[in-house]
Amino acid sequence: MLPDVAPNSPFTAPEGEHYKVLPSAPAGDEGNAQGFKTACVFILTIELVERLCYYTFAGSQEFFLEQLGYSVQQSAGLNSAFSTLCLLWPLAGGYVADAFWGRYKTIVRFASVYLVGTLVCALAVLPGDWRSGSAYLIGSMGLIAVGCGGIKPNISNFGADQYDVRTEAGKKAQEVFYTQFYVVINIGALASYGGMTTLCSNGGPFVPKAFGYFAAYSLGAIAMAFALLTFMCKSSTYRHKPPGGNLLRGVAKHLTSAARRGSWRATAVCIGVPSTIGGILTSVVFSFFPSTPALLIALVGIAGGLTSIGWGCHGDLSWITKLARHDRGLGRHETSDFLRVLPTMISASLAFNALYNCSSFWFQQQACQMNLVVNGFQLSGSFFNVADCVAIVFLTPVILKHVNPALSRTFGGFSRHGKLMLGCALAAVSVFWSAYLEVSRRASPLLSEDSACAPKGVKMSSFSAWWMIGPYAVMGLAEVYVNPTLYYLSYSQTPPRLRSTAQAVCLVMGAASSGMFTLLTHLMGSANNLNDSHLEYGYFASASLSLVFVLCYLSVQGSLKEKDFHMPGEHVRDESDGEEEERGNLKEVAYSRIGFFQGLRISHTKLVRQPERKPKRKPVRQSRGKPAEQPEGHGRRFGPGSGRLQAGDGGLIRRLPSCG
Repeated sequence: MLPDVAPNSPFTAPEGEHYKVLPSAPAGDEGNAQGFKTACVFILTIELVERLCYYTFAGSQEFFLEQLGYSVQQSAGLNSAFSTLCLLWPLAGGYVADAFWGRYKTIVRFASVYLVGTLVCALAVLPGDWRSGSAYLIGSMGLIAVGCGGIKPNISNFGADQYDVRTEAGKKAQEVFYTQFYVVINIGALASYGGMTTLCSNGGPFVPKAFGYFAAYSLGAIAMAFALLTFMCKSSTYRHKPPGGNLLRGVAKHLTSAARRGSWRATAVCIGVPSTIGGILTSVVFSFFPSTPALLIALVGIAGGLTSIGWGCHGDLSWITKLARHDRGLGRHETSDFLRVLPTMISASLAFNALYNCSSFWFQQQACQMNLVVNGFQLSGSFFNVADCVAIVFLTPVILKHVNPALSRTFGGFSRHGKLMLGCALAAVSVFWSAYLEVSRRASPLLSEDSACAPKGVKMSSFSAWWMIGPYAVMGLAEVYVNPTLYYLSYSQTPPRLRSTAQAVCLVMGAASSGMFTLLTHLMGSANNLNDSHLEYGYFASASLSLVFVLCYLSVQGSLKEKDFHMPGEHVRDESDGEEEERGNLKEVAYSRIGFFQGLRISHTKLVRQPERKPKRKPVRQSRGKPAEQPEGHGRRFGPGSGRLQAGDGGLIRRLPSCG
């Protein structure tokens, strides 16, 4: 199959030839080639609605499970398991997109599964005989988690694909897109926590309290159906990139072959990957069937697996090119470039998520036992997540235009490393602030009114829940610095054909963090009333775990060498890599068969059309019974078995290393 070609590239097919060309901008969007793409509106709409639905489920699931009879700690563990599955499935979604379907088809098909899951959950929460805890868990932890796995690793990269990054302006616009993408995520979260979760637990205008969950989940299903329909209707305006083949198989082949040839670091990675995934899955099983063996297996699997992966991928990766067998679908240099990013991405993601999980689960439980009453109406504990979303949506422009430039001027630059460290520091401030508020809440007198979002019989304290706005807002600022930076790192510093997989790995690290949080909730003990426990100890444990990962990040980030995969030569194979010769020759054969080289003078940097020159022929005397001998250089343009192109006058055309 012939590779795709970008517009204005020197490698364009002759007129009339069947050669697929990737547009630099969607139809009707040429005048906005470097700014915000019109087509990205529909891409961002899918993400907006998916986050609206996800946060509605994540913010109301604990309360619904408590109504079904689960304890506070069991509900938190199951809610964490839901998040774990939503972050683990992207590994499969990224693989399918990169290997088989491409990003667009993967998004459409998995979003359809997501839609079915929201409908199943909406029916499962109907009061009366329709209510079913089993159907609810199947719809949320099964269908919605699977659907999320196809959307999350591909939607941001699909939006980034719409930008022409061959110019500095295009690269800048693409980086800004990731910030816009994250703002859209939090608009969806704002709508969810600001209204949908309260609708679930307390009902609303024209919606009785008993039908609150059904109304909220039904609205989510309707919004997802609308977003999916509009996304599909605009498919002709998108810039589609085809799948690059079964690339994970190539990565696995390189690692296993290097391990068989004696590389201990390859062996560590080969052991670490299944160990980590097995530990994450065991943590999900543990949330349903808690037991000491499952707890130990999950802890050893996650901790040991991540340590093995980090050690195997850190530093000099020349063992890949020296020991790995070549694969026809994926170059060894691509595997090396992919693995080199993992230690930094894994450690930074775990350092932040160890703190962020506190806001996702414990903050709202803490708020549920504070004073939630406003003018006689009781808010949901998850309502105060709006402070996180508001901080992101409204402070992001201020940070981009004023704060970041000021920090850059003050410190002589504000790099990725600075953003990640600042984000983790802000997240730590948020967690310690919440620990202080929890101690103050527990010391406050109780009210006579029960909390609507806590287990039955649990009273609210007189300590106002509005104090939780502070920790939530600071956590939102931390997200602005960490998550877009990690998104851009996984896209810009990995080979183009492995970007969905890299994004999936980043999300899987969130799953690993959620898995560890599930285990931490068990170690905290089971109590329906936070007044009978010390939640602040959980905050201190999370901060300590984050510190460990920060130290790991500091030890590995210095070895990450920045690369520009859109510059010629950055992703060209080393000449010692044997598959370069073979794959390059195959491409030269394909180009020759479509007349691509005819009349072209070829150099390493450009193709220039020049008039054809007929080779001088020497008269040849034909002997009886023997075919006439052709002069050297006439006829075939390939030397026998050499794979080198030959010009019509017998001269040797130089190979074109940038065709791939």
